[in-house]
Amino acid sequence: MRRPALVLAALLAAAVTACGAPSELPEADGVELELARDRVIAAIDTEQRLSASPDAAERLRSRVREIVSSGALEARQLDEFGLAALGELGLAVPSLVVFDRRGVPRELDRAALTAFLAHATTDPAAAMRPAAASAVTQVVEVFERADASSDSEIPTVEMTADVYLADLAARLREVWPELAGELGAVRSRL
Repeated sequence: MRRPALVLAALLAAAVTACGAPSELPEADGVELELARDRVIAAIDTEQRLSASPDAAERLRSRVREIVSSGALEARQLDEFGLAALGELGLAVPSLVVFDRRGVPRELDRAALTAFLAHATTDPAAAMRPAAASAVTQVVEVFERADASSDSEIPTVEMTADVYLADLAARLREVWPELAGELGAVRSRL
């Protein structure tokens, strides 16, 4: 008689624990995760372009330098010229720019820009790592505050939390295994 009561108590505790995790994350979290995923993919794509051709890497770095040398991106609060330059930069190397939900450039990632200019032609992985790391940090923060389970649905990307994290970690693993490991740690805590 005592054993069935313990089993029932364990099942109830598991059910209550499972009920604590949302079945679907809030849409704002989904948008944030979608934007972070897009930024990681853009960083990976740019790293591959830089790695594939030293000439292409030099052309891309020259284009970014040209945009930056206009001085329009120097102010923290960008005016219309700064916003236009930010848009040009977003077209050249999207992962150096933080976009909003509508795809409008919102702000410059200055650390990512510095790394890009310093390493684009010599170490493509180092050039793009800050942009990818910033996006991974954003993903980790969303999952820490969301209290999601592995089967929590993520609106806008139409994936569960587990699938989203596994997919993003797999994309990162070849170039930045330590960033993939951070997502793996989040996934194991779901």
